[in-house]
Amino acid sequence: MSEISPKTTFQDLWRLSWPMMLTMFLVFSVGLADVYVAGRFSPAVQGAIGFAGQLLFFFGVLANGLGVGLVAMVSRHEGAGEQPAMWHTARQGILLACLLTGPLSLIGLTMSPDATTLSFLPPSVAAAAEKLLPIYAASLWPQALLTTTAAIFRARTRMRLILLCSGSTAILNLIGDFILAFGFGPLPALGPIGIAIATAASSAVGAGLALAILFAQGMGIRDWRPDIPFLKGLIELSWPAAMLQMGWHLGSLVLYAILGRLSTAAVAATAALTNGLRIEAILYLPVYALNMITAVLVAQALGAADPDEAERIGWRVAKTAAVILAAMALPVFIFSRQLAGTITPDPLVREMTHVYLRFNMISQPFMALGVCLAGALEGAGDTRGTMMVVLATLWGFRLPIAAILALATPLAANGVWIAMVASMIMQYVAMHRRYQRGRWKKIALFSSGAPSTPANNSGSHG
Repeated sequence: MSEISPKTTFQDLWRLSWPMMLTMFLVFSVGLADVYVAGRFSPAVQGAIGFAGQLLFFFGVLANGLGVGLVAMVSRHEGAGEQPAMWHTARQGILLACLLTGPLSLIGLTMSPDATTLSFLPPSVAAAAEKLLPIYAASLWPQALLTTTAAIFRARTRMRLILLCSGSTAILNLIGDFILAFGFGPLPALGPIGIAIATAASSAVGAGLALAILFAQGMGIRDWRPDIPFLKGLIELSWPAAMLQMGWHLGSLVLYAILGRLSTAAVAATAALTNGLRIEAILYLPVYALNMITAVLVAQALGAADPDEAERIGWRVAKTAAVILAAMALPVFIFSRQLAGTITPDPLVREMTHVYLRFNMISQPFMALGVCLAGALEGAGDTRGTMMVVLATLWGFRLPIAAILALATPLAANGVWIAMVASMIMQYVAMHRRYQRGRWKKIALFSSGAPSTPANNSGSHG
C-alpha cells in the first residue's frame, strides 16, 4: 500500500520530493561530467559524446512515455488496494520495456555505424562516434528498465528506492567516467571508450538492483506471459507522453535554427539560449519532482474513489510549485547580469544571456502551475489531452511567433524570448482550462485481469 494517505500535507510533499530532486540532480551531474571528461580528450570526442546523448534521448522517449502510462495505472491500483492487479501491471510494463528497447540495443551492437552512415557529422566527430555508439546502444536496454522500474517505485510512493537505484547508477557513472577514461591504480586508461562503458555498466547495475528489489517486494517470477490486450491498452495510454517529449525536444532544435538565421549576433544568440536553458534546468528540478508526485497522488486518490481530493491535490501541489519557483526565479532575475558573467566571458553572449534570463524568469510561476497540472492530468490517464495542449502551444504559437518576431522585426533574439514567455503563459491557461473542466476525473483505465483501452474513453480527450 501507499506510504501516505490521500490527504496529503506539505510535509508529505517534501518527504516525497526531496529524493526525486536529489536523484535528478545526480543524473544532471552525469551529463556535465560526460561533457567535461570528453573535453579533456578533444572537441571531436566532445561532439561525439553529445551526439550519442541526443540519440539516447531520442530512443529513451519510448521508456519515458511508458513510465507515464505505468504511473497512471499502478498508482490507481495502489490507491484502490488492488495488489494483484498492480503487480500484473508492473510485470507487463517491464516486459513491454524489454520488447521495445531490447531489439534496438541488439541492432546497435551488431550493426555498428560506419563513416558513410555518419557522413552528416564532421569526419573527426564521426570517427569518434563510430567507436562509441555500439557501447551506448548496449546501455539503451538497461536504461529503459531503470526508467520503467523507477516509474513503478514512484507510483507506489517509494521515492527513496528511486534514489537508491537511480542515484547509485548516477554516482557509479560519475566515478566510472574518470576512472575508466583516465585510469586508476591497476585499471588502465581506456580513453573516450571509458565514458561509454561507464554509462552502460552503471545502467546495468542500477537496473539489476531495481529488479531485485521488486522481486523481493512480491512481483514474482511467474506469469510473465505477454497480455496482448493489456499491452495494447498500455501503449495507447503511453504513446502521447512519448510524442510530447519528442515534440518538445524537436521544438528546442527549431529555436536554435531560428536563432541561427539571424542576420547579426546569431552565434551569440544560440550561446545565450544554451546558457539560459542550462540555468533553467537547475531551477526546474523541484518543479519536475512535484510534477511526478502530482501524477502519483492524483492517480492514487482516483483509485481510492475520491475525485474531489484528487482535484484538490492537483491545485495544492501546483500552487506550492509556483511559490517555490517564483522564490528561486527572483534572485536570478535580480542578479541575471552577474550570473551571466560567471558563465561566459564574452561580452555579447553575457549581455544576451542576461536579457534571456530577465525575460524568462517572468514566466517561471506560470510554467510551474502548468507543469504540475499536466502531471495531474497524466496521472488521471489524460495523456492525450496533455500532449495536445503542450504541442499546440509549442508548434502552433511559440515557434511561428518566434520566427516572425526574430526574423521579420527588429526584435531579433528578443523576439524569441518574448515568444517563449508568452507561450508558457498560454500553455498554463490552456492546461488550467482543461483541468478545471474536470473530464479527466471520469477517465477509466484498466480493470484487474480484464484491461480495456483508454481509447474507449476518447470523448474525454476532446
